[in-house]
Parts: sequence; structure tokens; C-alpha cells
Amino acid sequence: MVFETAISSDSFWDSVNILITRPHLCNKRLWGSKILNTFKTDETNQDKLIIALKNHKLNSTRVLEIFKNNFTYADTSKNTGNLKLEVILIELLPKIYEEVRAFQVVFLDKINVKVIFCDVTPEHQFQKLCPNFPYTFCLYDSKIILETNGGDPKTEHWLKESVMPCFVKWNSEINTNVSKFCSGSLNLLDVAEYYEKYNHLKLKYGRELVKIWPECTDPAKFVYEDIAIATYLLLLWSNTSSEKIRFLDIGCGNGLLVYILTMEGHSGIGVDVRKRKIWDMYPVNVMLQEFTVTPSNSGSFTETDWIIGNHSDEMTPWIPIIASRNSVKCNFFLLPCCAYNIDGTKYRRQNSSKSQYMEYLEYIKNFCDSIGFETIVDRLKIPSTKRICLVGKKRSHTEKEHEYNNNYINKVLSKELHTLTIYNGDQEFKAREAVERVRNCTQVDKTVIDTIISCVTKYLLSDINFKASWSPGREVEIQELIKLIPKDKLKMLKSECGGLQTLLKNNHHIFKVVNGTVTFRYPKTISEVKENLKNKHVNTHVRPCWFHINHPQGCPLDDNVCSFLHTNIHSNQ
Repeated sequence: MVFETAISSDSFWDSVNILITRPHLCNKRLWGSKILNTFKTDETNQDKLIIALKNHKLNSTRVLEIFKNNFTYADTSKNTGNLKLEVILIELLPKIYEEVRAFQVVFLDKINVKVIFCDVTPEHQFQKLCPNFPYTFCLYDSKIILETNGGDPKTEHWLKESVMPCFVKWNSEINTNVSKFCSGSLNLLDVAEYYEKYNHLKLKYGRELVKIWPECTDPAKFVYEDIAIATYLLLLWSNTSSEKIRFLDIGCGNGLLVYILTMEGHSGIGVDVRKRKIWDMYPVNVMLQEFTVTPSNSGSFTETDWIIGNHSDEMTPWIPIIASRNSVKCNFFLLPCCAYNIDGTKYRRQNSSKSQYMEYLEYIKNFCDSIGFETIVDRLKIPSTKRICLVGKKRSHTEKEHEYNNNYINKVLSKELHTLTIYNGDQEFKAREAVERVRNCTQVDKTVIDTIISCVTKYLLSDINFKASWSPGREVEIQELIKLIPKDKLKMLKSECGGLQTLLKNNHHIFKVVNGTVTFRYPKTISEVKENLKNKHVNTHVRPCWFHINHPQGCPLDDNVCSFLHTNIHSNQ
């Protein structure tokens, strides 16, 4: 397969590096890879490579064939000496931990701008993670060429249709803002060590927590995401100190991260403005407090080695400030999600050429650097699009300069708050309410909802010829409907966020709202519902059909076809 593109050899090797170090980006079976050996060799000296393969009990037959077929030149004018090759032995780590691992030898021919991947997994293990035949990427005359020989058609198709497009795509994305800001994942840790630790904790805590999860959130996401974050912190701490860590998790939410870190031997406290159901299910040694942390009371937690801000929202910019004020030895881990200023207001993007997330990360990092941290950026391996973290474990000042630095921080805050035009001398900010309001029109009194639906229904059905075939009524702009609703009812809706449009969308089984216009929705059949939900066992004929009861022409569908129940609810009372 040939793909023509204008790229340099440097860009080609950048893509090769991604394919070696992050193969999971194009291979969904993989979690990642581990480099076992890297060395240089030539066509007359294969001993080091063969010894390495034997030490790992791997297959060396194909490696010798590759040397023979690819790196022996009949034309000595091409070879001014022995052809030096960089050879890398890698282990491919499966996403499913129990699956058989695969091993590859990668030959990097820098002279001919060519890379060859060769499976060296023992044949009796029947690995399924990578092609079991050699394949080559090379750059020739601005063309990326993929060569496969002796492979099965299905795997060759995968290389051409999945791997090749990724390889080409990486060439164009190497220099994007994200890659410049944070290149690679788990840069502060040994990847293989993380892989083993994560799977150990996953088996130890994951399945049981998913079974008992009492929250309305998705346990498959939140449980394994917090296990991944806990793995990162545990290894980071073990590399930093041999002692047990004292930590504070601000905005701990479900408290799962605090639970795992505590059960793994560290001591700490998790605080959040609201208690969660799962808190009562943790052991008594897991310290969780319903407490609103503000800049003015953050000094209550002094005996702390690490401040954790995992999706800490409006407290995000305060995490490094609290850590800095705590002591010169206090560090922080910050995983930003929602963008907030230091006064608790939403952060607004300044540069339209960047995403708000990317710009906010840069803003927070610069802020951390400005108050005395040497901030490190890393990317976690978690099931979230917001996975770039900031780690502050080094200071740009000494312990003797700590008091001076705190005075400097106060000046930085004053300037920052003044820029936001809300500085009031107290440096206060508005924390979120302890009881989160439901603001989606679902808490409006049912009689009010029924009144509004009746009002909208009459207007949509006005001037309709009911002697003709079933009519979905008129198509009306929302602004036109708003004029029909009593002002006191509209005020009640607006207080619940979204107003009339939100209420109509909440009743999507009746109304269809598209581009600011409203009409009746044609009822769905049983087969349509099952096809949309991809669930052949979905329950139908449970809720009464609104059209059967309220539309002057009834429901356009037969009783046995409509997904709703054709009955008059008044007759059952």
C-alpha cells in the first residue's frame, strides 16, 4: 500500500516512535507497550539481539531471516561499512490483563528510512495482539509505503485500513498544541510498573465496588477511573518518599479515591460540600467530611504532604495556593475538568484558536509556576477526555524564602482578582451550594406542567381539519408559544432553568422541538423503539398513549403497533 504525502524523514520517525511506544492508539486490543531492550547491531553482529531473545525465551528464527533478506547488500557502494541498525525489543501489553502477551523486534534502518516489525512471540502461545508476520513502513520519494508479505488477508486488511491511516494522521498531528503542551502518557512513572499495579488494584477493588455501587453515576466509568488515578498517585508517592503520605482530597465526591489510598496504607481526609450515599459503606478508618473548603478556611488542614484536586471545579486554581501556603514541602496533584477563575466564576476563553480546555490548562500551569512551583504536566490513562494532570512537587524557592513567597502570592491574587473586576478587599469567592438544585424543569408542579401542555396543544391543533387523515398539527415557533403562557407560569419555568423549550423537550414523547420550532411528534412503533435502543427486550405498552387519550383523532397507530398503551386512564380511576 502506498500513501503519497509531503513529509520529512524526521516526521516519519516521529510516527514510528508513536507506533512503538503507544500502539494502543491504533490497536484496540492493546493497553500499551514496554521496551525491554534497545541496542545497535549490524549484519555481521547479531549476537546481542539473539542473546536477548533467548533470555526472554522468544523466537529468533524470523529475526535471522530478516537480517539475511533485508540487510545484506550485494552492491557494496551502498554500504560504506557495516549497516548500523537500531533494534528495539518490545512487549505488547494486552488491554485484557489475562490475555497472552506478544513480543516484537523492531528494526530501524535510518539510512533507508525504513522500519520493520517482526513478531517473536513463541508460536505455541498463539498470541492475538499483533500480526504474526513481518511488515514494513518506509519513506521513499515522499511516499509512505506499507509492505506485508506472507500474512493472512484479514490481518493485512487491518494493517492497511487501520494502522496505515493512523500512521499518516500522526504525521500531521505531531506539532499540535496538545502534543506540545503534553507529549505522551505516564511520563513520571514506569509504564510497565503502572500496568501491573493498576491491574492488581482493579482485581482487588474494582469488581466488588461495581457490584455495590449505590450512586446514580456509571460505576464502570467512575470506579476504574479512580482506581487509575489512585495507581498513579501511589507510584508517584513511592518514587518520591519511602514514608506514608498524609493527603487532603478537596472535592472528593464519592470518596473512592480516598478509600483506595487509605486502604493502601496512606492517611488522609476527603472533604466535599455534599455527602454521598457510598460514604457510609466505607470502613471507619476512611476519613470523609461534609465540609465546604474556602480560601479563608483552607488553613485548617496543615499536617498535609499532598493536596489533591480531582475534578475540583471552582477550587481548581486554589489547590496550588493552598499547597504553597501550607508549607514549602507540601505538594499538589491537580486534574482540571470544568474551568473556573480564582473567584469561583466560570473561566472564559480568550483565544479562539485553542479549545477552552487547552487554554485553561495553560492558564492554570502558568499560574502554578507564577506562585513558586516547578509544575510538571502529564497525561493519565483514564476513560475521560479530561485526563491531563498538573503535578507540583518542586519549588522554585528555598524554605527560607517561603514567607516571602507567600507574600508574593497575595500580590498575585490581588492582581488576578482586580483583573476580574470583582476584588472586594476580602479575596472571597462564592462556593457552590451544599444542596445542589435540580434545574431542568422536572421539579415544576405537575398541575402547572399540565396547564402549559394543554395550552400548547390547543394552539397547535387550532384551525386543523380533523375530517382528513391524522394531523400532527401546526408547526409553530417557540417565541409564538411563549406569548400564550401566563407570565407567572413562565417565571416559574425560568427559575428552573431552560424555560418553555426545556419543558417541551422533557415531554419528547408528545412534542418535537427542532431549530426553535414545535410540532407534535408522530408516535413511535414498537419496532422503532427496539431498533433505536438496540434492545429486543425493552418494555412497551407500559405508559398510556398520550395521543390516544388527548388528540382529537386519537393515535394514528393500531393498538398492537403503538409502543404505548391504548387505554383511557380515566376509566381506571
